Amino acid sequence: MDSPEREGAGSSSAALEGDEQKYALWRMIIRARYLAIAVLAVLSVPDAAGDRHLQVAAALIVVMLPYNGLCHWTLVRTGRLQPWIAFTDQLLVIAFASQAPELLPQGLLVALALNATAAVAFPKQIAYTSGVVGAAGLAGVAIAYGDARLAVLVGVFALTSGFAMTVVATIAKVERDVQDRYAELMSGIDVIVWEQLTRNPSTLYVNRRAEEILGYPASLWREPGFWRAHVHPDDADEAARQYRDAIRRGNNAELDYRMVGTDGRVLHMHDRMRVETDSLGGAVHVRGVMLDVTAEREATAQADQYVNLVESIRLALFVFGLRDLRDDETLELLAMNPEATMVTGLRAPSIGRPAADVLPFSDVDNVIANLADVVRSKEPFVMEEFQSGSGSGSGNQGSRVYSAYAFPLPGNAVGLSLHDVTERAMAAEVLRRQALHDGLTGLPNRTLLNERLRAALKHSHQTGEPVALLVMDLDQFKEVNDALGHDHGDRLLIEISRRLQRVLSGADTIARLGGDEFAVLLTTTADEVNSVAAAQLIRSELEHPFQLGGITLQTNASIGIALSPDHADDAESLAQKADVAMYTAKRGGAGYALYAPEHDQSSIRRLALLGELRRAISEDELVLHYQPVLDLTGGRVQGAEALLRWMHPEHGLMPPGEFIELAELSGMIGAVTRWVIDHALVQVREWTDSGLELRVAVNLSVRNLYDRELVAWLNNRLLERAVEASLLKLEITESELMDDPLLAMEVLGKMKSLGVSTSIDDFGTGYSSLAYLKNLPIDELKIDRSFVGHMVRDDNDLTIVRSTIDLSHNLGLDVVAEGVEDAQTLRLLRDLGCDRAQGYHISRPVPADDLTAWIASPDAQERVRADLG
Repeated sequence: MDSPEREGAGSSSAALEGDEQKYALWRMIIRARYLAIAVLAVLSVPDAAGDRHLQVAAALIVVMLPYNGLCHWTLVRTGRLQPWIAFTDQLLVIAFASQAPELLPQGLLVALALNATAAVAFPKQIAYTSGVVGAAGLAGVAIAYGDARLAVLVGVFALTSGFAMTVVATIAKVERDVQDRYAELMSGIDVIVWEQLTRNPSTLYVNRRAEEILGYPASLWREPGFWRAHVHPDDADEAARQYRDAIRRGNNAELDYRMVGTDGRVLHMHDRMRVETDSLGGAVHVRGVMLDVTAEREATAQADQYVNLVESIRLALFVFGLRDLRDDETLELLAMNPEATMVTGLRAPSIGRPAADVLPFSDVDNVIANLADVVRSKEPFVMEEFQSGSGSGSGNQGSRVYSAYAFPLPGNAVGLSLHDVTERAMAAEVLRRQALHDGLTGLPNRTLLNERLRAALKHSHQTGEPVALLVMDLDQFKEVNDALGHDHGDRLLIEISRRLQRVLSGADTIARLGGDEFAVLLTTTADEVNSVAAAQLIRSELEHPFQLGGITLQTNASIGIALSPDHADDAESLAQKADVAMYTAKRGGAGYALYAPEHDQSSIRRLALLGELRRAISEDELVLHYQPVLDLTGGRVQGAEALLRWMHPEHGLMPPGEFIELAELSGMIGAVTRWVIDHALVQVREWTDSGLELRVAVNLSVRNLYDRELVAWLNNRLLERAVEASLLKLEITESELMDDPLLAMEVLGKMKSLGVSTSIDDFGTGYSSLAYLKNLPIDELKIDRSFVGHMVRDDNDLTIVRSTIDLSHNLGLDVVAEGVEDAQTLRLLRDLGCDRAQGYHISRPVPADDLTAWIASPDAQERVRADLG
């Protein structure tokens, strides 16, 4: 049953349709009045007696036609015939009858017609009242005329008129009631009802639902070409053709097409048309019902989409029903999509088969129990990554991995979707392996080592068996990378990992921690003796040269050993102890070291300093002190050596011996060296600008020789700081130089090509070959302080110093003696022909400003001249 709101809307629509029908009736009455006026005028002429009657006939035309036009205008303007028209009609008839009493019979006929139309057009009270007024007026005319026959005729007219008005009003009311009920019925039907009486569109009837559904009022539907113009362009030709064929053949038809509403919406219409024909089969009457089937069509399309989705989706979909809620084994197949058929491998009709025969899982009983629980609990259930088994449910795809989602359905049923996640599971396994293994060597990484170490320690706590962790760091691996490139470095790491796996086949885990660090976890025979033996075995294996792309490389490792429970009983502490031992081994040069508590504080401080050194570089905590170099011939300061210090915020001014080795071991020596060179060049520029020309010496580490970018960087710095290259001297110790003399020869040669001076520091301590010495691109030798300091009292040292001076001069090299501690040594060096000297007797290393002041001090210069005699 419709709601009250819908009933109200239907009543309103019915009233509107009734008003349209009344308006059409009133228009017909107005047209009939025009015709009646013309006919009366014509009929009155033959009976006219004299000119006066001709004037009456003319008055009918002159007065009545404009009057009827006024009535017509009022109808158009207000949409209804006004009640006063009923009375003016009667008054006009009385007026004309009074002017021509002999035409009273014709007037009575006109009055009868007016009364009949008033009974149809106006309410009953107005119609009867106007009729009484007209009868009374005409009776008065008859009495005034003095003709008894006319009076009798008026009386008959009154009776006839009353009867006629009653009959006509009753019939009109019945007709209106029928029309109102029909209009209300049509408006209450949720369809468009239409009717075409002739081929003229103006006779088309549509109910109010046409406007409610499509938005177009009934008046527009009657316009020629309206329907076809508002059918969807893609459907218009076909719909028009079907409509014409039905009319031509006189057959009923059902049409489906789309129409466009006033708001632009496209509605699907189902049009059922009925054609009424005459005896010859020609169409005379067409009516129809148009249903808005948009919702149904969209629902059908959506259902089709769902069906296509279910049929095409790459998910296996099943529907199972549980016949007995108490028995899981009564779960049987109700439906499945094609993908499910592929998953199960079932080709024959399988509806009604037990779920155990359908589902492709090795643990099918557990799956069925979960599905039955979903039916009973009405709660969905998710099953993650389980494998298919063999048998009827596995198809021919081999073992696959699925994830499943089970959800309740009406009627004790359960839906099951299976998603094949085999590739995802395999990818996850690959990612897991990648996350736990080193990508270069394939060895376990730090994460996996830590997992296994924790597991081993947990087992050790239960059994009391020892666990050993060996941490190793390759010697000079950074230099290999810098000199030969990362490709050779990577190949070296791969070869080392292979050797470790070969010689330590019994180890629980061999891991690469990153860079050039490796670790070995031992859980069997993991006591001190066997752990040290493993370290010795590693070093023995790494002593054999590596052949990489035609290049022979020599390397080894520093190994730290920590034992549990002796040194630590948790993974983090044991790894930290092994690191401490490794740094002890690297610093001591023994190759391997077992953790000892006394190493810990030193190592912890060194590790802390390593992190702080990075900050020191970026925040300029490093400072340079300068020790003057004295020209022994003229007694003047010819240059200075830049010596690095660290103004530590906690430890104060730290000498290089406390952190340079740490910088070399950690690979930070390159950054430190560049900082020293850059700041030394800045100071040279300041001295030059002040008129003081000093050559400044900077120490290089052998690791700097592996820096491929150093020469280019130095050239750019000389240009940026606007410093003459000859004012910079680079020194390298003899022992470091002999680590790789060929590389030193190449790099120092490039330095000299820039105009930079080069020097061998601590000469006499490195057992350098004279063959290399004569070919090295150097300008100067610095005699080590160990010889200079004792030459006055030790003839052997004196001989070495004298020989070194003579050798240097014979090779065209200058000689500098360092470590001068007294005036006697200074004078002896001058007498032996040494070119320059430096040491605490001359001046300790001091800040740049202090050195500038010392050079300018007359007292200092006088003391130097006095020492030289």
